[in-house]
Amino acid sequence: MFPTADSEIEDITRGTSVNSRPSSDSNERDSSENTQVAKPNINRELTLNMLIKELVFCIALAVTTYGALHNTPSKVSKVPQPERFFLSDSVVTDWYRGQLSNALSSMSLEDISFVMYYAPWDAESQFVRGEFEKAANILSDRVHFAAINCWNPGSECRLQHNKIPSWPILVAYTVTSRGVLYKGPRNAESMVKFLELIMKPLEKISNTEDLVNLLSICDAVAVGFTPLTGTSRSYNIWYNVALKFYEFDPIGELCFGAVTSGDLASDLGVDSLPNARLMLWNDTKEYKSEDSNQSWNETILANWLLENFSQPVARIIPMWKKSLNFNRYADGNPMLILFTPLNPLYEQLPSYALLREVAMEYYTCKNNASNEWTSELIKLQQVKRLLYHKKSFMKFCQEYKYNKPVKKATPQYKKPIVSQNNKYPWINVTQKNQKTGMANFLLKQGLALSKLIERSNDYSALWSTLGFLENCGESSSQSLPAEKGFYENYEKCQSFEEQFNNDLEMEQEDVETSMLPYDDDPLSAESLWHEHVKHFCRRMLFAHSVSPPVSPAKVSHGNITHIHGPACDTNYTISMIAVDSFRNYHFAESLGVDIKNKKDMTAVVILDSKHESQYVLSEEYTAKSIRDFIYNFTQKRLNRTLRSRIDDATHTHYFGSVGGTEPDGKDDSAVHIVDLTTHTFQEVVRTPGTVTVLAVCGGGCGALVSRALVQAARVLAACGVRVQPARIDALRHELPWQYTPPAHPTLLVFPAHRRGEAESRAFPGGERVTASGVVALVLRELGAPTHLRVSLALCAHSKITSEKTSCLRNMREHVTTAISRNLKYWRRTELTDLRASLFKRLEHLHDVALQLSLFHITDLRQQTDKQNTLLQSLDRLATIWDIDETLLRKNVIPKPIVAR
Repeated sequence: MFPTADSEIEDITRGTSVNSRPSSDSNERDSSENTQVAKPNINRELTLNMLIKELVFCIALAVTTYGALHNTPSKVSKVPQPERFFLSDSVVTDWYRGQLSNALSSMSLEDISFVMYYAPWDAESQFVRGEFEKAANILSDRVHFAAINCWNPGSECRLQHNKIPSWPILVAYTVTSRGVLYKGPRNAESMVKFLELIMKPLEKISNTEDLVNLLSICDAVAVGFTPLTGTSRSYNIWYNVALKFYEFDPIGELCFGAVTSGDLASDLGVDSLPNARLMLWNDTKEYKSEDSNQSWNETILANWLLENFSQPVARIIPMWKKSLNFNRYADGNPMLILFTPLNPLYEQLPSYALLREVAMEYYTCKNNASNEWTSELIKLQQVKRLLYHKKSFMKFCQEYKYNKPVKKATPQYKKPIVSQNNKYPWINVTQKNQKTGMANFLLKQGLALSKLIERSNDYSALWSTLGFLENCGESSSQSLPAEKGFYENYEKCQSFEEQFNNDLEMEQEDVETSMLPYDDDPLSAESLWHEHVKHFCRRMLFAHSVSPPVSPAKVSHGNITHIHGPACDTNYTISMIAVDSFRNYHFAESLGVDIKNKKDMTAVVILDSKHESQYVLSEEYTAKSIRDFIYNFTQKRLNRTLRSRIDDATHTHYFGSVGGTEPDGKDDSAVHIVDLTTHTFQEVVRTPGTVTVLAVCGGGCGALVSRALVQAARVLAACGVRVQPARIDALRHELPWQYTPPAHPTLLVFPAHRRGEAESRAFPGGERVTASGVVALVLRELGAPTHLRVSLALCAHSKITSEKTSCLRNMREHVTTAISRNLKYWRRTELTDLRASLFKRLEHLHDVALQLSLFHITDLRQQTDKQNTLLQSLDRLATIWDIDETLLRKNVIPKPIVAR
């Protein structure tokens, strides 16, 4: 055994003791022997322990090595063979094995390619597959559509792109630039619009008419002044900027134009080239660069456009996932939302254009320097909107004859070919516009030439500049602010339809020429024009199948009161937003607007988050109604609209009750709780002769609240009280302000003897909802006869003697209080009939008080003489109890104040 510390202490103690002092010889001998015996024992034990540990380690190592060498490999299932994602006869080329290099090689042979990188198991990829194929059927003759399976394990695409966060990825490729990522809505019409922009990202501006046309249909216009000299590097950069910008603007709210003529750029006031201008609705911003060689690049230009781009009406495009698009507008200021179909395939959206005109009026201050610019731009866009409303594209496509001319044209014949929207002659030359007046004010210097407007009273130069108003004359321009006048004078402005429906067949004499016949030359001007019309009609037919075009209704009566600058006169500004009601109708339904039953699926809502209220335009959407709606809101003349859930909103995410419930006839004694809405609330709570107990819940009412309502209704019904339990989901059905509770759930009681709702009482907040509490709350709203009858029944149900005694005492106190109150009314009224009615009421109340004073707890048993006598007294009191209490309040003489 090893020596311990205690033994060593004992040895020390024993050696220092005074009583025993052993000799030194004996101590030395004992110490030497003990040491020699202990050391061999210690060495043997240490050696044995080390041997055991080494043996265990060797055994464990051998077992581990054996398991590692003889372990069977893990079983891995084979990768399933990839299958086609698109059908074999589809216009989409499906590289379902992930052959990325082969796909890129085929795309390099095409001018424009639209590629969908997909995962076959992804749900969104499966949905987008159908929309992608619809877009391919429309543009297959102009764009190469391809799909690549980038999920197949071991494939080339998977090896190179193995960290894609989500599917699918849509990219457009051109031969002159890198890929443009598509971030727009995943529907066919938006894809077609995006590809149309990619095919023609820039509009060539040959004269001022071209620029005026862009200003009339676009929210903003970005003009690049890039001369075509040398390598055309500046033009290529501006071209790539337009392509890159469509990643952020897939529907083309910002239009891009290019001025390649130095003379035209000089006439428009641009001296240094290259240069760029951003023409907004209220300002014109010019790109200023310190070093043209370094600053004229794609990144700087795109950032400059993104920082300065603004629009009077923002178009919100939700992307099917949790988004914060509305957050920047919900900053405490009111928000106006226009729900209307916003099909991007139409060149113009008249409903959206009308709101844009109204927004420009609303935001433009009267004393602002840009007031003249904005006012004339409003007139310009108004004319364009009204003319577009009169176009009949479907009729044109149905009546158009696709007959190619077979006659050869003479070399001298140069017929201008006009495009479908009649923007400008289809010629590849730059024309200098020598016209002056309002067009120069709009285009050349913007705000700098406002003095020309002050000196000129003839605005016809502006309208003569527009090709579609050549025959309107001065009378039409004078009626521009009034839409009603425009429609009355429309017969004078039919030059557009006349040009649009011109017969393109030519009758020329046979003349020898080196040109190929039109039927043999697919690239001739006439053949290209026919092909362009075919493509246009195919696109319009598809757009009409998605959603037909809509326009604001005509102003049939009354004058339009224009709003100028209310945003400058108030301490708040209304943010104006447009949302596509065809694709995002659930947003309107969540606000209580049954958008599918609205005319043209168009509605206007103002949300005032500061005051927690909303207002819905009740009239039809017109130029007059929207202006009056905004003006009345600024003047606080609108009535708050109560939001309610739409019952037929089958696609709205709602998991609550589906409406009111009615007895099914199986059990007539069952208590049925009615689920109210905003529209049925007033009708139910005003039911004469019925006490309504309403539970206002934040969502679906829980079982505890529902059970308390049912039990209380049974007790009250057993006592002869007509009661109707009801509940309402306050999160989906708004109530008037006086019934908006601070907490949920809240119980409201609406009495039977009141025609209005002002006499309702609320259950104490924070208290647990029980059947007895609900009954006690109802008793406070019942008249004395009914109150005493219900109390008598409750007293009879009590099983404890003390509770019965207390219940009878409360009944006597209630009668005493009623006698005191009615006696006060009798003394202070002057009407003879009213005094007589109050006197009869007092007689019967004293009779009831007498019966209660003789009543004992033993008389609470059924069929007792005293109980029957008391019930008869309550019946006589009920016959004369009803008195118009408004007369009591109006004819009570106030007590005179005696001065002390």
